[in-house]
Amino acid sequence: MESLGVSGGFSGAVIWRVSVAGTELCLRRWPQVHPSLNGLMAMHGLLQHVSAAGFDRVPVPLSTRFGETYFVNEDHLWELTPWLPGKPLLSSAPTQTRLSAALKVLAQFHQLAETYQYQQSKPTAAPSPGLLERLATLQRLQRGELQHFWQATRAAEASDLRELAFELLEGIGHSVNAVGAYLEQVARIPLPLQWCLRDVRHDHILFGDEQVTGLLDFGAVAVESVAGDVARLLGSLANEDQEIWPHGIEAYERHRPLATAERQAIVGFDRGGVICSAANWVRWLFVEGRSFPQIHALHDQLVWLRTRLQALAAITSASVGEAIAGPTWDRSRASGMHRAAPRSGHESPWMHT
Repeated sequence: MESLGVSGGFSGAVIWRVSVAGTELCLRRWPQVHPSLNGLMAMHGLLQHVSAAGFDRVPVPLSTRFGETYFVNEDHLWELTPWLPGKPLLSSAPTQTRLSAALKVLAQFHQLAETYQYQQSKPTAAPSPGLLERLATLQRLQRGELQHFWQATRAAEASDLRELAFELLEGIGHSVNAVGAYLEQVARIPLPLQWCLRDVRHDHILFGDEQVTGLLDFGAVAVESVAGDVARLLGSLANEDQEIWPHGIEAYERHRPLATAERQAIVGFDRGGVICSAANWVRWLFVEGRSFPQIHALHDQLVWLRTRLQALAAITSASVGEAIAGPTWDRSRASGMHRAAPRSGHESPWMHT
């Protein structure tokens, strides 16, 4: 057994790599607060469902001698799955072939997951829970929560994280009204809802050379619009490469076409998600006083969010209006819907007080 420590991002999951008679396995201890037993069973059912349909790139949990796919020890839920081969290469060694392969696999997963039912749940059309949640968060920020975050951050001891938090708050202030107005227009539009990943980032997709060998981390699965997964994956790569969005959307639509409302939702998921994520980190660190042991990963995450907010602030209100009208991705590139190229190094266009 090889302990990999807290390797489940910031969720608190602990992972061991286990070798048994030449077979590589992954032992995961979920944090006590998430997921619930019902949530874990829904997740495992989804993995079994897509695997039974021939999708072999997911870690289907092994059963205990009692036939369960989990066990409980010290108030934690545990699971044992195959260790998927490959490495996350989308960010460290990106190619258009790998980007297309990742979006193809995501579309294939969505097509198979569309028929998954858990506790009589059925695919339906309704406003996206994720977009409504983002809209509610932005409205709270506009109604005074942003000012509260400023006060709490100013009262904290000086540190690099506090300086980054100041810049995140300024970035939120520059964009919250325009993005909030956009979400007001699209968040209540009914969309096809089904089981989705909800936390698919570039480092959750494994590659063997140019081919996808595995999808990782299903801890956030729930019923949602596929637009959220597309936005989450492409947004995690959207730094200086402005070609990612049109290429990614095109690759996805070769296997699962997107309705106009779903394309609009992708914009809302991405822009709203950047602001909500930045606000959450400031709340956790300087209002609730939480601590995170992965200090270097935390610093990198905040710097990345600062870069995304800088690009978001460069988008005009006019382009938001075009997005509401239903732009194509080619036209959106011409009208400024793509991220502006961020500044290099640690420069910031904002001067906070």
